[in-house]
Amino acid sequence: MNNNRNIYVPLRSALSVAVITYCGHSAGALADSGKSDANLEQMMVTGVKTELPLSPVTDPKKPRQPLPANDGADYLKTIAGFSVIRKGGTDGDPVLRGMAGSRLNMVLDGDTILGGCSNRMDPPTAYIFPETLDTIKVIKGPQTVKYGPGNSAGVVLFERDRERPTEAGWHLYTSLLAGTAGREDGTVDASYASPEFSLRGTATQASADNYEDGDGVEVHSQYQRWKGQLTAAWTPDADTRFELNASRSDGEAANADRGVDGAKFARESYGAKFSRENISELVQSIEFHAYYNYVDHVMDNFSLREPSGMMATQMAMNPDRKTTGGKLALELAPTEAVQWSLGLDVRDDRHSNRSTMHQQLMDYRDMKREADAEFQQVGLYSEISWEVLPGRRWITGVRVDEWEVRDLRDTVKLSMMQSVANPTAGDSRKEQLHSGFLRYEFALDSAPAASATVYAGLGYSERFPDYWEIFAKETEDSISALGIAPEKTTQLDMGYLYSGERLSASVSTFANTVDDYLMIQTGYMKSAVSTDTGMSGMDGASAMRSTSIVRNIDARTWGLEMELNYRLQDNLRTELTVSSVRGANESDGTTLAQLPPWEARLGLYYELPQWSAGVLWRSIASQERVDIGKGNIAGQDFGPTDAANILSVNAGWRPTNELLLTAGIDNLLDETYAEHISRAGATIPGFDQLTRINEPGRTLWLKGVYSF
Repeated sequence: MNNNRNIYVPLRSALSVAVITYCGHSAGALADSGKSDANLEQMMVTGVKTELPLSPVTDPKKPRQPLPANDGADYLKTIAGFSVIRKGGTDGDPVLRGMAGSRLNMVLDGDTILGGCSNRMDPPTAYIFPETLDTIKVIKGPQTVKYGPGNSAGVVLFERDRERPTEAGWHLYTSLLAGTAGREDGTVDASYASPEFSLRGTATQASADNYEDGDGVEVHSQYQRWKGQLTAAWTPDADTRFELNASRSDGEAANADRGVDGAKFARESYGAKFSRENISELVQSIEFHAYYNYVDHVMDNFSLREPSGMMATQMAMNPDRKTTGGKLALELAPTEAVQWSLGLDVRDDRHSNRSTMHQQLMDYRDMKREADAEFQQVGLYSEISWEVLPGRRWITGVRVDEWEVRDLRDTVKLSMMQSVANPTAGDSRKEQLHSGFLRYEFALDSAPAASATVYAGLGYSERFPDYWEIFAKETEDSISALGIAPEKTTQLDMGYLYSGERLSASVSTFANTVDDYLMIQTGYMKSAVSTDTGMSGMDGASAMRSTSIVRNIDARTWGLEMELNYRLQDNLRTELTVSSVRGANESDGTTLAQLPPWEARLGLYYELPQWSAGVLWRSIASQERVDIGKGNIAGQDFGPTDAANILSVNAGWRPTNELLLTAGIDNLLDETYAEHISRAGATIPGFDQLTRINEPGRTLWLKGVYSF
C-alpha cells in the first residue's frame, strides 16, 4: 500500500532536500558518488530553512553557531521567530513570536514535560538534551490539533527516528566539545538494530564555569548536567513495532536573576509505544503511547553561592511534579485524496512542594511533601488533509478538551514569612475548551527545477490557565487565581515558499487577537489584610503590600519571519533571516510587554566536500516599546534595550566520512549586550550587580563528531 500517495509536488521537493540532509551520507561521500557540489551537506547550522508551510525542521546533532547550551531552549534560537529568556548559563525559557510558557508546547518523543518550579527556574526545555535526538520540528501558530491542547503560539516536537532497518548493524554517534569558560560537553549515542529487534542507549554530560560578558564582568552562570536513556524495540514484521524506553537525568545551575540557584534538576521518565501500519485500505495506522514523567527540583541559596543579607540562613525549596499520560492515534485514508487523523489524549498532572527557612535546623528532605495542585485533561481531535487537485490542499482540524483542576492548598503564601488561609482550599474547577484551524496550500506553476507554494490558515485555540498562572499568582481581588478565565486566540497565518536551483525563500506573516490574554503584572499594590481570607486584627486597612498578579486582558500581536538562501556559486552561499513581532495591550492602551525587537541574521559560507568556512552577522534593533512590570510567567518588562551587532565565524573539516571537526568564535568583537527579554540581575555576593543578564562575550569553541 502506498502511504505517500497524497503527497503533492512541493512536499516531494521538500522530501528530496530532507533525504540529502538526514540520510547520513557525508559531503565527501556525495562528492565521490559524482553528485553536484550544489548538494553539499551543511557542516554548520546557523539558520534553519522552512521547507513546508509553518514547519521548520532541524537536525540537533549538527554543530551550530552560536554555540547553544545543552538544553532544548538554546537549540531553538537558530529558527526564525524564536528568542530565549536568559537566567544564567542554561535553562532559559524559549519564546516564539513573543509567546512563552504553555502557549508553546514542548513534546519530547510524544511525552509532555512540565517543570516544577513556581518561578520557572526549570522550564520544560531544561529536561531536554537535544543532541540525543534526531529531529526537531516546529509547527508555528494554532495550525494543528494533534499534539495536545492550548498551542496558541505553536508546538515543538523533539523526536527520535523509528525506521525499521532492512539488515542488522551497529551505529555509533559520539561528540566532544570544549569552549571558553570551562565549557565541556560529551555525548554517546550507540545502537544495534536488526529487522526484528533494536536497542539504543544514549548518555550525555555538559558543564561550564561562570562566563564573562563583553566587558569582562563575570556572570553567575555555572552549570553541570547529565542524562542517560535506554530504548528497546521489537519489530516482528515491517508494519508492527513495540517499544519501551526509560531515562534519567539531573544537574545543577547557577542563576544570576534571583536569590536562589537550581541545586537539583532530577527527572525520570518511562514510556511504552505500540504501532501498527498498513492495516487495511481504509486504516493506514494505529498507535498507542503511554508515559510517566517525574520531576524532582531543588532550589537553595547555599549550594552554588554564599547566603547573605536578609537571606543569610540556608533556605531550600523542593517542588516535584508527576505527569502521566497517553495517546491513541488513528490514521485513515477514506479516499486517494483524503488523509484523516483521529485521536484521544489524556494527562494527569500532580504538583507538590516542601520548603525550609533554615536547612541546618530543619532539613527539607525530612519534611513531608504537601500537594498543592492537580490537573486532569482529556482531549479528542480530528484532523483532515484533502488534496482537491494536484498541488492544492485543504487541511483542517477540530479539538475539544475537558479540563479539571483541584486546589489542594490550605494556605497561600503572601511572603517568605506570611501565609494566610486559602479561600478556594479544596475547590475544583471544570472547563470544556475548543480549538480548530483551516488552512489552504496552493502549489504555483514554476520552472522545472523549482517549486513554489502559497498558503493561508485561520486558527483558533482556547488555553486553560497553567500552574504558574493559577497557583503561583494572585488576582486583583483575591489571593487565589483559581477562577481566572481561559485564554482565547484567533490567528491568521499567511506565507510563501520557493525552492529553486540556487534560491530558496520563505516568508510567513501572522496576526491575531487574544481575548482574556493571561498577563502577569508585578509590583501590584494590594491591602496587607485580604478581605477574602477572613483575617483580622492587623492595624490598618491602609497597610499595603506589593505582589504579582495575573489579569485577563484583550491583546493583539502581529509580525513576520523571512528566510532567504542563495547559492552564489557551487561552493558559496549566503543566508538571510529576518523576524519581527509587535503587539498591543488593548485593555490598558499600551504596548504588549515582553516582545523581542526586530532581528536580522546574515551569513556567508564557503563549502567544499571536506572543508567549510563561514561568517555570521546578527543585528538586533533597540527596543523602546515596553510596559514596565507587565509580561508573562517567564518574565516582565523593566526597561528598554539598546541595539547590538554580533559577528561570529566558524570553520569545519571532514578528514573522513566518519569524522567531522568544527570550530568557531562567537561574538568575535566581544560585544556587550543583553537580549531584551533577558531577566534582570539579582544581588549575588562576589558578583557585580547587573541591570540585565548580559550574553557571553567572545567565546571560542572546538567540537569533534565521530559516527559510523
